[in-house]
Amino acid sequence: MIIWTVLTASFIAVTGFGMRKNDTLLCKEIVISVSDSLEHRFITSNQVRKLIEEGEEELQGYPVESINTMNLEVLLEKNPYVSNAEVYMNVEGKLFADVYQRKPLIRVMPSGGEGYYIDTEWRILPLSDQYTPNVLLVSGNVNFSKEKNSTGALLVDNSEDRELNELMSFSKYAADHPFWRNQIVQVYRAKNGDFEIIPRVGAHQIIFGSMQNYKEKLEQLKLLYDQGLKKYGWNRYDKINLKYSNQIICTKR
Repeated sequence: MIIWTVLTASFIAVTGFGMRKNDTLLCKEIVISVSDSLEHRFITSNQVRKLIEEGEEELQGYPVESINTMNLEVLLEKNPYVSNAEVYMNVEGKLFADVYQRKPLIRVMPSGGEGYYIDTEWRILPLSDQYTPNVLLVSGNVNFSKEKNSTGALLVDNSEDRELNELMSFSKYAADHPFWRNQIVQVYRAKNGDFEIIPRVGAHQIIFGSMQNYKEKLEQLKLLYDQGLKKYGWNRYDKINLKYSNQIICTKR
């Protein structure tokens, strides 16, 4: 019984000391990490630091117990280029902010409208003054429906838009394919609804039609490149039409 009393008193003393120590522990340093900073540069460490310092929280030099890390995460995630933010303290009084950027998939430049990006989570991102990612450009007569989610973020509405879903699938496929990632630089949607592919190499117009069966169409085009254009020249044809099933119609210059 005496032993338990002594142990209990010791535990209370140690716990009390820890609590008093935590009460006086001050935030000594802010350490910021931006993921994928080599791949994307939408937001920098300095900009993250500025967002944190302009918030309502008093940080460096203040007790750690007064710092609400959850509020800081919400503050950082309000930035349209931030996908997720994790903010936490360590026992030495350092505050860490790990920021994860959004991953744009396409850049949309509608005729007569303002441009924007669509990321892999269907989120709409504004164009950046400081950074232009190397993603597929979609231009012309494109007009996607937009909606806001529960947090107020703007997204494209893909619930019933088959063409948008096919276009996004095509864009991801092209981005993941070593050859098409370099060869396809732009997709243009004509007034009649046909998509046209703008190649990096070759002065020819590629009429793609719809995005349905895009893998088969790209396979046919790759076969033409390998067996025809490499042999006879990349500028041999003026138009390459892949609109119709299982056939390629080429128009010479």
